[in-house]
Amino acid sequence: MKFLPLVALPIAFAVVFTIAALALGDATAAAVLTTENETGKAIAGIGCLAAALAFDEGDYLRRAWLWSGVCYVVLLAGDLTGMHAVSARLSPQVLGATQAVFVVVANVASVVGTWMLARAWSVSGLDEDDTGGRARRRALFGGAIVAALVITGWPLVHDTRAMVGGDVGAAVSVTSDLGDTLCLALVAPVLQTALAMRGGLLRWPWGLLAASGVAWIVFDASSGLLSAAHVEAGPLIVLSEASRALACAYVFSAGWAQRKIVATAAG
Repeated sequence: MKFLPLVALPIAFAVVFTIAALALGDATAAAVLTTENETGKAIAGIGCLAAALAFDEGDYLRRAWLWSGVCYVVLLAGDLTGMHAVSARLSPQVLGATQAVFVVVANVASVVGTWMLARAWSVSGLDEDDTGGRARRRALFGGAIVAALVITGWPLVHDTRAMVGGDVGAAVSVTSDLGDTLCLALVAPVLQTALAMRGGLLRWPWGLLAASGVAWIVFDASSGLLSAAHVEAGPLIVLSEASRALACAYVFSAGWAQRKIVATAAG
C-alpha cells in the first residue's frame, strides 16, 4: 500500500497555487489565493468525510472524522454568505449574526474533532499505564499549550480587550482565537499518537494529521506577524497562504490514508 503520494500531494497543491499567485502579480493574486483557500477547505472536508464513511455507524473514529469534516463544511458555508450574490440579499445584522454562528460552530467542531482524533491512541488501548508516561503526556500537552498561546496570544489579548470594551462582534473573534489555541495545542497529542503507532500502517493518517497541525502553526504564526505589521498583499502573504493550503491538503491526505487502511483491513 503506497502512501508517499499522499505526502507529496499537499506539497504539489500548495506549490502550484503559490507559483500562480506570484507569477500573476498582486492584481490577480487575490483571486488565486481565494481559490486556493476555498479549494483547500473543500478537499479537507472531502478527506474527513471519506475517512468517516469507512467506519461503521457509531464507531468512535467515524464520529471524530465527522466532527473534523463539519468544521470545513461550515467554514465553506460561512464563506458562501460573504459572496455578493448572497450578502446583498441579507441585512447587515442578519449577515453578521449568520457569519458569527458559522465561526463559532466551525471552531467547536474543529476542537471536538481534533480532540477525539488526538485521544484515539488512548481509546484504542495504546495508552501507557505507568505514572511516568502520564506525567510525560501532561508535560508535553502543557508545553504545547504554552507554545500555542505564544502564537495566538496577541490576537487573543487584542480581541478580548475589544470585547471587554463593548465590542460585541469581538466575542466571535475571541471564540476563534480560543479554538485556534486549543487546536494548535492538540498538535502535540496527535503527534504523540503517530509516534505510538510507529511501525504500523496507522502511523500514516496520524502522521499526516500531525503534518497538517504543523502547517497550521506556521500559518497562524505567519499570519499573526503579517497582521501586526499591517501587510495585506505581496509575496509574504502568498507564502503564508501556502501554509494554510498545506494544512488543509494534509487533512485530505490523512483522511484518505485512513480510508485506505480501513478498506484493506476489511478486505
